[in-house]
Amino acid sequence: MVGSKVSEVKDYRMEYHLTAKDGDLHSQTMLLNGAILELTGDGDIPSLDLAMVAAGLPIRVAPLSIAFVSLPSLEISACLQ
Repeated sequence: MVGSKVSEVKDYRMEYHLTAKDGDLHSQTMLLNGAILELTGDGDIPSLDLAMVAAGLPIRVAPLSIAFVSLPSLEISACLQ
């Protein structure tokens, strides 16, 4: 589902989970959705691959991690005005 248009994934949400490698908070290696996050050979920022998760599932955040979650099909009446 990575790379799908939002209109095609209304029943999904996009998640980015940042964790330390091996759960070691002193590690200098970060993981993004389980993959090592490192600069490219030119020192550029790598592609930030998201995880597509079914919208009906609970949002799970591992201890000592950071999660960014996008809910593209969420409609809150207070925000629609």
